[in-house]
Amino acid sequence: MKPAIVDLAERIQSDIQQRKLQPGDPYYTTSETARSFQVSGTTANRALQLLTQRRVLVRKQRAGTFIADPESNQTEQALRRVHLVVHQKYLEREGLLADGILIGLQRELPEAELEFNFLPHRDEEAYVEEIVNRALKSNETEGFVLQRAQVGVQRILQESGLPTVVNGVLQPSITGLAHIDRDQGEIGRLLFQHLLQQNCQRVLIVFRDQVTAGDHLLLDAVQREMHGAGWGIDRLTVRCLPADDRAIQVSAQDVLKRSSDKHGILCRSEPAAQAIAAIISELNYTRKKQPVIVVADHFAREQAPCLFPHIRPCLSPEAYGQEIGRMLVRQMNGAAPRNLFCNVSVELVKPS
Repeated sequence: MKPAIVDLAERIQSDIQQRKLQPGDPYYTTSETARSFQVSGTTANRALQLLTQRRVLVRKQRAGTFIADPESNQTEQALRRVHLVVHQKYLEREGLLADGILIGLQRELPEAELEFNFLPHRDEEAYVEEIVNRALKSNETEGFVLQRAQVGVQRILQESGLPTVVNGVLQPSITGLAHIDRDQGEIGRLLFQHLLQQNCQRVLIVFRDQVTAGDHLLLDAVQREMHGAGWGIDRLTVRCLPADDRAIQVSAQDVLKRSSDKHGILCRSEPAAQAIAAIISELNYTRKKQPVIVVADHFAREQAPCLFPHIRPCLSPEAYGQEIGRMLVRQMNGAAPRNLFCNVSVELVKPS
């Protein structure tokens, strides 16, 4: 089912074609559009704004809405601004959406201004709704890249119809957005198999406190591998923890104390792995019982080497950013977002 705004925008375009309206011809006002298509004034206004962004319509202050001239607007179809929507703590702590990806994105969209929009700790949806409203009203063409966005934020962008790419997995119920992500199932498989090879007898998975659909895919893959190895579910422990080193250390230490078995610790983020490694170094483990730490997400902001076995995408950060840029461009050229998905292959890297 298409979002109401996108559906109405398509119906308006069909109406323009059926009535054979030409560039410069006037179109309905917001209230006339609402009455004609039997929708609310808000839906009508946002659909007209979306078509203005797409250069189908031109809205002139105090004059009204008119059919745009596609030839005169041909050179204006490039994205002028790309909003990078991310939590500041993830950018600063882990380097999400930083450096190489940005270089690749800028290379693919040289005329676009890249603008970080940091999600607040509360009222994420209201914050994003405000940005989207400004983008729809803007005279420039704007797009969005979402990093670790919750379902409400993804739904707002899906309903806006603006060019959007989710860097990660779509949340449940979201189908109308382009997205790119590393193969989360393969990440879970590779990391568990490495822990199995290291003779680990139990697994602790440490997720961030905000769990996403990608975490579910990783966890499902680990459970499948456990079943294949003949492990019972009692050998698995999952913790979802804030980005606080002490909280991570205390929680991990509590789990490790419960059993004398050798633990494998699968950390979603590299900072969590570093925090746990610090506390393990203070405990008196024999070499045979020393816990093994692996990392799912390694984002090298300064190309610093990761000290743990970790996952690396088979695309370079620059190529990854370029693919995001190409997805935005394809949407500008009329491609349906739901048909744009890139599942990036991954490999396990063992530090020397």
